[in-house]
Amino acid sequence: MTAKLFSTINDCSEQQFSFFVSGKPETQGSKNAFGRVYTDREGRQRVAVAMAEQSKGLYAWRSAIGKVALLMRPKDWQTDGIYTLSAVFYMPRPKGHFNSKGQLKADAPIFHAKLGDADKLLRACGDALTKICYDDDALIVAASSIKVFCDPVDGPGAHISVSRLHVAGAAAMTLALKP
Repeated sequence: MTAKLFSTINDCSEQQFSFFVSGKPETQGSKNAFGRVYTDREGRQRVAVAMAEQSKGLYAWRSAIGKVALLMRPKDWQTDGIYTLSAVFYMPRPKGHFNSKGQLKADAPIFHAKLGDADKLLRACGDALTKICYDDDALIVAASSIKVFCDPVDGPGAHISVSRLHVAGAAAMTLALKP
């Protein structure tokens, strides 16, 4: 049933577009907490806590995603409905992946299984596209991501695809899948 459901979602795409954003993909969701102790007017000790994103480049990354999406979005794109979001993140390669001549080693990995969770990278994309591709990222009903190391020539970035689903068609096809 699950495989059929994913196939159904893909078949119900009403509008779709894809684009590439250059730059180092940044995560969203990990936060640092900063606190200070103070005394309130009644003389009680209190703690004020502020949260800040851990990723320093997050706001620039989200801004870049938004700018490219605005340029690439079809003119007749609708921001109401339900959506799917998928992304392939091309992460920078460490120096250890190259030999002394600067060539990629034969045993260099393809997939990026290091720090920078795929779900947190996708969260940054989802939030960056709010009010550009959809009214709210809660309208995303399916999302997927892949993390790979980038080609040394092309550099890091993300290939992002957004699909607006045909609501009635998706509902009818999903009901037909029920046992």
